[in-house]
Amino acid sequence: MRYNLLLFFAIGLSVTASYAAYITAPVDAVTGDIYRILYIHVPSAWVCYLAFSLSLITSILFLVQRKEVYDITAEITAILGLVYGAVALLSGSIWANAAWGSYWNWDPRETTTLILWIAYLGYISIKLSIGDIERKKVIGAVYNITAFLTVPLSYLSITLIPTLHPQIVSITGISLTLPMLTTLLVSLFAATILFVYLLRLASTIWSLERKVNALVFEQGEQSGGKENA
Repeated sequence: MRYNLLLFFAIGLSVTASYAAYITAPVDAVTGDIYRILYIHVPSAWVCYLAFSLSLITSILFLVQRKEVYDITAEITAILGLVYGAVALLSGSIWANAAWGSYWNWDPRETTTLILWIAYLGYISIKLSIGDIERKKVIGAVYNITAFLTVPLSYLSITLIPTLHPQIVSITGISLTLPMLTTLLVSLFAATILFVYLLRLASTIWSLERKVNALVFEQGEQSGGKENA
C-alpha cells in the first residue's frame, strides 16, 4: 500500500510538473520553446548524480560491513543512474541540436557526462563478468568508489572549463524567471520521488527473489535428503 501511495504521489507530481512545464511556463525570450526540455534534462541529470552518490555510499558501507544489502543497493542505484544519465544525455543532445546546430559538440559538460556514463557502465560490466561472488562484490565496490570521481568532474565542468553549456545558477544570479524556477523545482521533486519509488520497488523485487531462491534451495536439500535416506 505504501508503495502504491508513493507511486500515485510521484505520478501526480509528474503530471503537475508536465502541465506547468508545457502549458503554463512562459516562453524563454532567447531560445523560445526549446528551453522547455530543461524540465526533463535537469531533473534527469540531478537524479543521475543522486543515484551515483547513493551507489558510492552503499559501496563504502559494503566494504566496511560486508552486508549483501549494501552491495545490491549499490548495483540497483548504479543501474538507475545509468538510465537517468542516458535520458540526460539524450535530452541534452536534442537541445544542443536546436541551440548549436549539432547533436554532439564535445562540449566539456557533454564530454564529461559521457565519460561518467561509460565509467558506470564499466561497473555493471564488472558485476556481470566476474564469476566468483565475493570477489565480484569487492572488486565492484572498489571500482564504484573510483568511478565516482567522474561525478564531480561532470558537475563542475561548466565552472572549471570554458563551455557553451548554459548555467541556471551563476555568480551573476539565476537565469530563470520565478514561474520557470518554480516549475523546475516541482519537476526536480517529482523526479526524485519517482526515483525513490523505483529504488524501493527494485529492492523489494530483489528481496522476494532472494526468498524464492532460498525456498527452492531448501526444498532441493530436503528432496536430496529423502533420496539418500
